[in-house]
Amino acid sequence: MRFLVPASAALALLGLPLASHALDGITDPKGDFLASFAGSSSSHDLDVLAASVFYNPSTDIFTLTATLDGAVGSTATGFYVWGVNRGAGTAGFASLGITGVRFDRVVILRPDLTGTIGGVGALPAGAVSVSGNVITGTISGSLLPSTGFNKLDYTFNLWPRDGAFAGTAAISDFAPNNANFTATPVPEPTSAALLLGGLGLVAFLRRRQSNS
Repeated sequence: MRFLVPASAALALLGLPLASHALDGITDPKGDFLASFAGSSSSHDLDVLAASVFYNPSTDIFTLTATLDGAVGSTATGFYVWGVNRGAGTAGFASLGITGVRFDRVVILRPDLTGTIGGVGALPAGAVSVSGNVITGTISGSLLPSTGFNKLDYTFNLWPRDGAFAGTAAISDFAPNNANFTATPVPEPTSAALLLGGLGLVAFLRRRQSNS
């Protein structure tokens, strides 16, 4: 019986870091170009397959990463817009029947490794990287101040655009289609150590019970 409390504590630790933020990104169907998109369905690099956002509270850094169906940069006029809802997001695409995509700031990542934040300015050199069909942006949380939400409660949506067209006709895809998703917290070193310690304790107790 003396092992019940430590075991329970260890099991509780397992659920702490991600308990309220289980969603660590989204997948998006291949080839689901919007009917309103004026570009070409052969622009595979404007078709989102997966997207994730990670937030590290200890460094106040957001990492936005997207996987596309083709090599990033294949469409010369293509770029990637991340909508961020920091607490005051509105449905900017209600005219398309998309009311679940809400944002109050946008982050733009470009295949030429530059980026901007709407209302703020250019991202620093090195903030954007491309590897094949994956584009990643590293954003300081100071550039995304809260408008009501805790930073771990910010929500996101990704929509690639073809700059050869104007307005909503430039948007190829929404990921997710009519909703936002949350960031995944990166555990702080202390939390990670506690988690590993809890896992080790559970494993030890199971071995001891088996031997008994």
